[in-house]
Amino acid sequence: MRIIITFLYLVVLKAKAFLYKKAVLRKNTLLCRVISVGNLTAGGTGKTPVVAYIAKLLAGKKRTAILTRGYKRKNKAEVLDVKEGADPVECGDEAVLLADSTGVPVIAAVNRLKGGEYAILKYNSEVCILDDGFQRRFSLSRDLEIVVVDASNPFGNGKLLPAGILREKTESLSAAEVIILTKTDEAVNIEELRETVKKLSSRALLLESIYEPVELYNVFDKNDKLALSFVQGKKITALSGVGNPKYFKKLLSDFKPSEIHELPYPDHYAYGEPDLADINERAAESEIIITTEKDGVKLARFSKEKINKKLFALRVTLKILNGEEEFKRRVDAV
Repeated sequence: MRIIITFLYLVVLKAKAFLYKKAVLRKNTLLCRVISVGNLTAGGTGKTPVVAYIAKLLAGKKRTAILTRGYKRKNKAEVLDVKEGADPVECGDEAVLLADSTGVPVIAAVNRLKGGEYAILKYNSEVCILDDGFQRRFSLSRDLEIVVVDASNPFGNGKLLPAGILREKTESLSAAEVIILTKTDEAVNIEELRETVKKLSSRALLLESIYEPVELYNVFDKNDKLALSFVQGKKITALSGVGNPKYFKKLLSDFKPSEIHELPYPDHYAYGEPDLADINERAAESEIIITTEKDGVKLARFSKEKINKKLFALRVTLKILNGEEEFKRRVDAV
């Protein structure tokens, strides 16, 4: 059955590309500059930190907005203006995290054209950053195409959804102008991956990056912070609802805790009251619970008295290991 669905999925992809190529379907253009950040695969490749990095890079230079789908948001409004501290259940966890961490307007809209038009009308935006925009390259023009590839699991088994994790064929990388390899510290063979990507997209600027831990902050009081050295020798619970919980554990293990108890939930998991009791029970032997920033915005909705242990989120930032100045130049030039 998966093989049949994968075949039909490929047919739809090819038909869509053909219709846009023949101008049966029209490509739209926003009246501002557009930077797209996307990927080839389903799951946690690390687009959100890249989007945040670019938004902060443009801060104070150009009026910038972020256009996102607002994945799994309960509020299905056609265009949703996501404010700092908004409810992640209503708006989507990544949308709220971006609003909290960047300070720029974040617009959740399945139709990115309408989201961008709203950003231009309300905020006079000069640049719109498309979160998860690669698969919309036929329908919406952009000025810079960035594709993020998870170096720890770049293409899965090489098959399209649902047989694999690919959202489209790897040959599509040829459309990228910048390719960012994330989590390169977890790559099985980084040299081989470099060569593979270069063959798929010889013209693209190829960057390598990792996620660098910055600090721990209390989910219920962001002014309450801990140095990363606090974790050394402690028993901790790693609580996460992300696409790649193994990488989160890897980051925490670098701080040399005496023990890490993993408590993974599905990606974009919507925590409820019953989950808090489960978390308390399963983290009973730990001295502190550490979660991701994305999970932190969802757990902050609850009363801190509901969780027995101290609950801190790990703040990370994108660290580009090569070509950063050229990347900044290209972003600034948009």
